[in-house]
Amino acid sequence: MIYDLTDHIRLSPESPSQGTLNLWCPVIPETPYQRVLDFAVEASCSCQLHHEPEHGNRMLHASLDVWAAPVEISIRYRVERLAVAHHLGQAGALPESARGVMARWLSPEQFVDVNDQTLSMAFQLAGGSNNPIEIARRFYDYVVGSMSYDAANQSWKGSTEHALVCSAGNCNDIHALFISLCRSRGIPARLVLGQALEAPDGGGEACDLCGYHCWAEFFVAGAGWLPADASCACKYGKHQLFGDLEMNHVAWSTGRDIRLFPLQQGEPLLFFAGPYAELDGKHWPKIERHIRFSLVEG
Repeated sequence: MIYDLTDHIRLSPESPSQGTLNLWCPVIPETPYQRVLDFAVEASCSCQLHHEPEHGNRMLHASLDVWAAPVEISIRYRVERLAVAHHLGQAGALPESARGVMARWLSPEQFVDVNDQTLSMAFQLAGGSNNPIEIARRFYDYVVGSMSYDAANQSWKGSTEHALVCSAGNCNDIHALFISLCRSRGIPARLVLGQALEAPDGGGEACDLCGYHCWAEFFVAGAGWLPADASCACKYGKHQLFGDLEMNHVAWSTGRDIRLFPLQQGEPLLFFAGPYAELDGKHWPKIERHIRFSLVEG
């Protein structure tokens, strides 16, 4: 599948001169299951392409010492979605020598718990298995069986506690629980933020997108990072999405508690799903964003 996408971002000052503006925009990355075939930027100001060091996320950064006029950035992509290679056979536990490297993906995060409750649950669900793929599948099946997709009953922050208390939430809550269970059993796991490129009813050559979609990845020695979309399984009954993704899924960023580059002055972002701005070091939320896509080759 090949898609053309345009991400258009606009910020307008509320007075002739408002101080120093910093803007960060996520940039679609290369992954084992997607390739960026073309990439172009049109902007009303100077922008630089950066990678933040912890997760490797790509971003455009713009900085204006005096913000006196609207800022507009259009990022155009041609993205090819590739089939996910399946490596779902027997596998061993993560070697002790790799735990230091993977510590980031084994530890709790803000609202993603690794505690006595998740440790107990993970131990019981894993049973006597030592195969991380089998264990992760048991966690996936448990999450899908116990959670209901309900965007109206979400935590707005991707919370393990909310998932356990309410048994409902959006994709972020559902995958917070899956990630917590994996990490509690020594399986590295992480969040991926992206889009599900779905045309609205009635179709059309180019479609507007809103919101985001997310899924999880878990790491298995010898196989690498494997995707799991428990949210689509909960919402649509698509249970084949363990170790696989639908071909309309495009990733934008990886991880939570994101420290941007150059470093923002505010708190780490829970996740990097869209542009983030600061005015004189304080979060500036008034950003217009329009994403449009069209299918080039199916």
